[in-house]
Amino acid sequence: MGSQSKKENNQEYNYADFSPGSYNLMHQSGLQAGYKLPEVTLYNTIGEKVKLRSLLGKTLVLETGSITCPLYVGKIKNMNAVAAQHGDVNFAVLYIREAHPGSKISAHPSADAKMLAAQSLQSSEPENREILVDTLGGNLHEKLGLLPNMAYVIGTDGTVLYRADWNIPDKIDKVLQAVKSGMPISNEPCDFTPVPMKYSLRVLYRAGGMKAILDFLSHLPQLIARHLEKRKSYKKQL
Repeated sequence: MGSQSKKENNQEYNYADFSPGSYNLMHQSGLQAGYKLPEVTLYNTIGEKVKLRSLLGKTLVLETGSITCPLYVGKIKNMNAVAAQHGDVNFAVLYIREAHPGSKISAHPSADAKMLAAQSLQSSEPENREILVDTLGGNLHEKLGLLPNMAYVIGTDGTVLYRADWNIPDKIDKVLQAVKSGMPISNEPCDFTPVPMKYSLRVLYRAGGMKAILDFLSHLPQLIARHLEKRKSYKKQL
């Protein structure tokens, strides 16, 4: 993938240790419904350049994730099932920064390290969708909104039809059915939906062993409080 500038190797973006302050859960940033997908070039996991807009011959579902993100890993099976039901839709995963870096899988020090992490994901999880690797500094991730497990449904002309801060496979399925039938698409915010603890423990242990698990559990009460606060904010908007 070649070298990237020091500016792109942003240690604030590629944080070494997760904390609830790593994400701004209260402020929705990035592309919204009606916006156009930017023209960016990424790499797939065999090192080929892929223009993101080359996937727009069909409706595109783009999800963000990483090998250390329990939310993403815990939804792979269900997202594969959604993709299988919608063969006329393109599905892709944008590989972003590590959600929960640790001693085994650390924050990305280089673009090559990020590529290796994406390749490791592909070999260790039953991911059937194409994986596209973002830049070291998270160029596209920043444009999307910087959350760890977002989902976008994008029309054939590159217009964002639907955005979710937190991916919910059943909702993606309903949105795609609406797109095909010409029905209106609801862009009301999706509540955060946790995955079974077995995914969290497995993914966290893979990233950083028991320390990563203990760090996550120590932050869990604060994370729950922030998500509850966000849920209240959503309800006020409706």
